[in-house]
Amino acid sequence: MYYSMSQQSRQRIEEKIAELKRQQVLEAVEHIIEFNSTPSELKKEMDKFVIGQKKGKKIIATAIAFHYKRLGTALKEAVIQKGEDIDEVLKTTRTPKANILIVGPTGCGKTYTAEIASMLVGVPFAVEDLTKFSEVGYVGMETGDILVDLLIAADGNSHVAQMGIVYLDEIDKILTETLAFKDVSGKGVQKGLLKLVEGMDNIVKMGKERIHLSTKHVLFIAGGVFEDIESIVKKRMAKQGLLGNWKDHLMAEDLVKFGMERQLMGRFPVKVVYDQLTIQDLKNIMTKSEDSPLKAYVNDLKAWDIDLVLTDDCLLYTSVLEFHPNVKDAQVLKGMALYLSGRFEEALEIEGFKEEFIGRF
Repeated sequence: MYYSMSQQSRQRIEEKIAELKRQQVLEAVEHIIEFNSTPSELKKEMDKFVIGQKKGKKIIATAIAFHYKRLGTALKEAVIQKGEDIDEVLKTTRTPKANILIVGPTGCGKTYTAEIASMLVGVPFAVEDLTKFSEVGYVGMETGDILVDLLIAADGNSHVAQMGIVYLDEIDKILTETLAFKDVSGKGVQKGLLKLVEGMDNIVKMGKERIHLSTKHVLFIAGGVFEDIESIVKKRMAKQGLLGNWKDHLMAEDLVKFGMERQLMGRFPVKVVYDQLTIQDLKNIMTKSEDSPLKAYVNDLKAWDIDLVLTDDCLLYTSVLEFHPNVKDAQVLKGMALYLSGRFEEALEIEGFKEEFIGRF
């Protein structure tokens, strides 16, 4: 038996399905539309996880809070108040975007800051190692692959993906002489990034499906060591008669002098220089950060009514090893991990562990 549906009934069902999809989309992005954290509130939350970098976090929290407040306000006005289609709104709406560049030594918290920020805002987060990228047509990853990673981080939700945060790691390494693919121009990779960072419409092919993704509202945070950038800034400061800490005077022209493309650096108006973490910072990471593995382990042991107490000397010594690691120290740290996990015999077999760690504490 066949039932012939009337055109009117079919239309009503299609409208219901469309409305259901609209509600699902709105529910997925509701926290962005209602985003209302002030820069100081966001920084306060970041402080629970990211230790140190007080000045840098303040600048970053301000940029991120303004970015998502602008985006949320624009979406609320167009989608909620005017009833416009969110796909069209994401395509056509433009809000000022302050991408961020973080300069700092390895292990100072650049990537972690970006990750925590995305978690606090509630948006997908993707990390991209730029040393693996190449120009289109060469062996290696292409800048378009970043969109795929962002879509995966958003669990396939294209609307949420278009509001995410992408961390571009080792942006200082995409120079011709330092790329893994020697015949590939670092300049070409930078130009490919430029289009993506400034905001463009893209089509991502997922099997037979074509997904539209715009990077107009994606916040890009780039990070790199930029070795010797200090001397470049100081030379310019001396020439211009400027005084003060070089970290407060970093400009796009210094990064161009380093070897970056001027247009690309211009798309990162917010520039932050992170400090090398101190031994005290490392102690605080172990004892105060919400993400501290040590705190997690202490809490795990409490479940068995075991109180693990590490002396200040123990924490200091471990921080020193982290701050100035070498082969022997790495073995001692491995021994400490085994010892704390109850694998005492294996720990005692580690060369130097018994003398260097047990002997002290």
